[in-house]
Formats: sequence, C-alpha cells, structure tokens
Amino acid sequence: MQVTVQQGTWQKQWGRLVAEVWSDENLKQRLIDDPETVLRERGMEVPFGAELRVVEDTPEMRHLVLPPNPSNELMDEELSGSTESYSYSYSYSYSRACGRCGRCGCGCYHS
Repeated sequence: MQVTVQQGTWQKQWGRLVAEVWSDENLKQRLIDDPETVLRERGMEVPFGAELRVVEDTPEMRHLVLPPNPSNELMDEELSGSTESYSYSYSYSYSRACGRCGRCGCGCYHS
C-alpha cells in the first residue's frame, strides 16, 4: 500500500506540530486537552466523529498503537505498509539514527 499525497502531507504537518510542541509547553497542553481544535487550526483534516487522544511517551512508558482491522482483505505486499500512519510513537521514540533531517531523527519532517 503506497502512502498517498494526502497521507504524506498529513504526516509532514504532524511532524512539524510535534517539533513545535517539543518547544512550547502551552501548545503541548492544548494538543493533549483538545487535539481536534489544534489539528484543525493547523489545517489538518480530522475525521468527523472520531475521538482523538494524545498521549506522550516517556523513557519509562511507550505507547503502542494497534490500528483498526481493515474491512477488506489485504494482499501480502499491502500488509507491510498498512500500519505506517499509526507508527508515530515508534518513529519519534526509536528512529534517532535516521540522521536525514539532522534534528530529531523523525524522518525528515523538518528538511
């Protein structure tokens, strides 16, 4: 499954927001308290009726996100990319060796 342009744009916007949150405690708290509003303020699409929760990883606690079960059968090659949009916690916490962006290792969202 290929990442669409829309998904790629959302991921870049999310990456920028995460970087901003790291340096702005007030924005971080707003994102935790009211993620839908903060995301919409940044022009990010929020699915209608979806409940959003923002949790923060710590050195002692990691959150693993289990994506929803797809409604149709996926081919083997599609399965390898089916969880990409759900791996934010992993990408920010564990991919420090990326080195492409030179800042946080998040996958070049800042380049």
